Amino acid sequence: MKFLTNEWLNAAELDFKSANQLLQDESLTSVVTFHCQQTIEKLFKAVLVENGKEPQRIHDLLRLYKLVLEFIDPLDDILLLKIINEAYIDTRYPGEIGLLPDGAPSKKEASVFVEFTKLVFFTVKNRLED
Repeated sequence: MKFLTNEWLNAAELDFKSANQLLQDESLTSVVTFHCQQTIEKLFKAVLVENGKEPQRIHDLLRLYKLVLEFIDPLDDILLLKIINEAYIDTRYPGEIGLLPDGAPSKKEASVFVEFTKLVFFTVKNRLED
């Protein structure tokens, strides 16, 4: 595995660990969602780097997913990817980070996002370690 790929994986793991820790506090579900988005973004960029592609300076998970599809197996739940994608706000104004169109996710929704992110994390990591 390339050094830079490993750096992207390490950064993704930090975001994933953060999401898991923050999930314990129900008032932080929007931050959990934001860290899930960041984890998946970094995982997709790790895939690109490992395959000799320059990771674009974009944060849109759907666009990144299209770029990595030739290197990873398709994800089972694109709807969840779309929902998590909506949590990223370019402007990052206070109160908007990690919010979905209907506001902060419930703890149950945030838990689903973390489980989906875990699946993406281990799918990508296992693929890169092959």
